[in-house]
Parts: sequence; C-alpha cells; structure tokens
Amino acid sequence: MPKLCKFTSPSDGKPVYVNPEQVCVVYTFKGQPPDTIIAFRKDFQLGVRESLEETVRILEDAAGDEAR
Repeated sequence: MPKLCKFTSPSDGKPVYVNPEQVCVVYTFKGQPPDTIIAFRKDFQLGVRESLEETVRILEDAAGDEAR
C-alpha cells in the first residue's frame, strides 16, 4: 500500500491525505492569497495550505521512500 502524504486544508485547517502515485501536477493558483493546487488526472483538484515547494518536497520524499 502506498504511503499517504498529509497536507492541510486551506478552508478549515483539517488534515487531508494524498496518494502520491495518483498526483499528475502541482501548481500555484495566483489568487489572493495564492493557493497550492494538487491535480489528479483531469477531473479532480485539491487545494492545500502548504507552499508549492513544500508540497513538492513532501510528494518527492514519499516517492523516494517507495523506491527503497
């Protein structure tokens, strides 16, 4: 079973968990305040409170753990 990555919901501060194997793209939406978006395939997107750099680092660390 893949390791899930824990992020924070920007709306209510509750934890959200992401399967890093299903992530297609991570990007920043330049609104006010800017949001980090994790996209899964073409139909589902999830906003998280973490910065773009922190989100990518968390996902890469999880992918690295799977390779070991």
